[in-house]
Amino acid sequence: MAATTVLIADDVKLFLKIEKTFLTRAGFEVITAENGLRAVELARERCPRLILLDLTMPEMDGATACAEMRREPSLAFTPILIMSITGSPEIRELCLQSGCTEFVVKPDKPEKLLELVARVLLARQRKVGRMTILYNEAGTAGGRQVMGMASNLSGTGLFLSTEKPVRAGMVLQLEFLIPKSTHTVTVKGAVTRVAQNAEGTYEAGVHFTDLRQADQQQIMIYVSS
Repeated sequence: MAATTVLIADDVKLFLKIEKTFLTRAGFEVITAENGLRAVELARERCPRLILLDLTMPEMDGATACAEMRREPSLAFTPILIMSITGSPEIRELCLQSGCTEFVVKPDKPEKLLELVARVLLARQRKVGRMTILYNEAGTAGGRQVMGMASNLSGTGLFLSTEKPVRAGMVLQLEFLIPKSTHTVTVKGAVTRVAQNAEGTYEAGVHFTDLRQADQQQIMIYVSS
């Protein structure tokens, strides 16, 4: 069985070496970059299962690199974690707005990094049998909401099935109730890819673009349960 590929980007060579060595020993295939621009190039080339980005890097910081990766359909749902030595609310919000799956304070021990990687890979999405979603195209004042169905809910997006045509690049205003809870999520999502099945239903990958931290936490509680 092929090893799970993890991309790590950090401009501090010592941290990068420690992180790579520890995860390689744990059985992962680790590819590294020392700046955000190179990280984006490697992510496009290799499509890793998980991406870890340091926030502060030369040429392109972690948040900008994350936003660039999210523009790639192949990386729209890839778990991306941004790490920083500080965790102020402003920095956390900046990272979440860039499209990262989670923002974390950089682990001080390699063992904690391994725990973080394992948790993210094991609990990144949960298939939902039938989850109703109401949506319309963002920016259309007074636009009537359309009903669709969702599956593969995660902290970064979902898979939408709908009878109404949608196209890649469209931004949708979504509203849905997290299963087995009373928590309603209202969020914008960008359509990253679309296919039409034999029955004529449109099936679209949707990446959340402005998910609130509180909503993401509730989604993660659900997908991890």
